[in-house]
Amino acid sequence: MTSPSETTVMVVEDEFLVAASLEMTLQGAGYSVLEPIPSVEEALEAVTTRQPADLALLDVNLAGHRVYPVADALSSRHVPFIFLTGCDEDDLPSRFAGAPLLVKPFSPEKLLHAISQTLGEE
Repeated sequence: MTSPSETTVMVVEDEFLVAASLEMTLQGAGYSVLEPIPSVEEALEAVTTRQPADLALLDVNLAGHRVYPVADALSSRHVPFIFLTGCDEDDLPSRFAGAPLLVKPFSPEKLLHAISQTLGEE
């Protein structure tokens, strides 16, 4: 079990205000947060060329592009992630069945609970 201060979170979100809110919530809980990433291309570059995060929050729809290639890249590196979406899990490809998912809007408490569950802290 790791503490929030030992956990780095990658936020992949194209809506500035949503990304800023996520960042504030995470930092307030003690997590280290990488600069939010607004596109699939930038997120793929970050996953493949930079030091990986301990967990990623992935907005499913980034300016009309699906984040699934990023989820695949994270999976291949054994980095857990949580999908963030305005849809439901039935809209996800079958390879992501059972992946953690938060439906927007969600409370900061629900986000932090999902992170703890995903990281096996509960």
